[in-house]
Amino acid sequence: MEDGGLRESQADRLHGVAVQAARQLRLPETGVLTRTHHGLRAQQVTGILSIPGLTVEILPKIEGEDGAVRGALIRMLAVAYDLRVSEGELSSLQTQRHDLLELLIRLFCERLLAAVKHGLSRQYLEREDDLPVFRGSLLVKRQLTIHAARPDRLACRFDELSENTPINRVLKAAVLRLAKLARTADNLRRLDELASRLEHAGTSARPLAEPVRLDRTNTAFHSVYGLARLFLSGDWQSTVSGGPSGFSLLFPMNDLFEKFIGKSLKRALSPLPVRLQDRRHYALRHLPGGAGAFSLRPDVVVEAEDGPVILDTKWKRLDTEDVRNRNVSQSDVYQMLAYAHAYDADRLILLYPWDSHLGEPGLLKEWNVAGTKRLLQAVCVDVGRPNQVIHQLRRLFLSFPADR
Repeated sequence: MEDGGLRESQADRLHGVAVQAARQLRLPETGVLTRTHHGLRAQQVTGILSIPGLTVEILPKIEGEDGAVRGALIRMLAVAYDLRVSEGELSSLQTQRHDLLELLIRLFCERLLAAVKHGLSRQYLEREDDLPVFRGSLLVKRQLTIHAARPDRLACRFDELSENTPINRVLKAAVLRLAKLARTADNLRRLDELASRLEHAGTSARPLAEPVRLDRTNTAFHSVYGLARLFLSGDWQSTVSGGPSGFSLLFPMNDLFEKFIGKSLKRALSPLPVRLQDRRHYALRHLPGGAGAFSLRPDVVVEAEDGPVILDTKWKRLDTEDVRNRNVSQSDVYQMLAYAHAYDADRLILLYPWDSHLGEPGLLKEWNVAGTKRLLQAVCVDVGRPNQVIHQLRRLFLSFPADR
């Protein structure tokens, strides 16, 4: 984004939206964008920042043309957030022609249109109304007071099947918000059709607080509801004018990489138990009493047949010049040793994104932990080809000898 022709006012507004996004993501205020002499510099995040008249796309540092990187990013998001995007859907997206926001809007629209063609989610809601014929139960007090002289009107309480459900209100809120962000004619046309189909859903003042229950009655809307929440979570309102001041759809790459690898490992190693963000152990115990202190939380614990395997993901580029240690952080090694002791694990893995300077994806370096039989490995996978990551992870684990 540096030297990109941004006006000072645009840079200021983008930076303001970035600060709000950083707070929501629990990052430092400079965790999304930092100001430089030449403009703005993106940090370790990926996604979209938008202000009226300008949308900025931040792509991850993955090798390949922008279209291929967008496709890889959407695949990673689909796995990490259980969006269940099919290869057919992905191949139909024109990743070279449109930015990430337009691609995700199109994906959302096409999914929602396919779902609503079979009917919107509906549920019975209690209503009260004055009717010409009896329905449900009689509101006796109202009938004897308001309608005492009107035998042709009956005060009734009854249940009515309605499209004004919490999930429909969330979907409608997302459609209305995206209609203000979309720029392509095709997406605007799709959003207009969806707004028409959701006409009878209420307009929610706080869509993210709607009491949505995902169950078998609304299965067709589960994944598109997840997308709707992602869109709505990045909607920032101006505290001065009350109007929309910006939009963000951002993902810290450390978190996205961790979620993507964790979900991929679950699929790759099934039926082995794979625990994500496990919190069963502590680094220390208080004296007296023995209560745990300083909770340990490895990214992944695989309950293998010959003992637990601990894996932590690190979104950082390794140094190919450092043949001895590959630029693996000393603090990361100490962290893995703490996990190994607490879990009594003999296999420890630090997993990084691959780039072409590292040779082939897979094992980069391995060490024995001094004085033990424990093994620490630095490995990498090619997230530029996320549909192959499951195979890479499976091959990585199957290549471990049972007894070293």
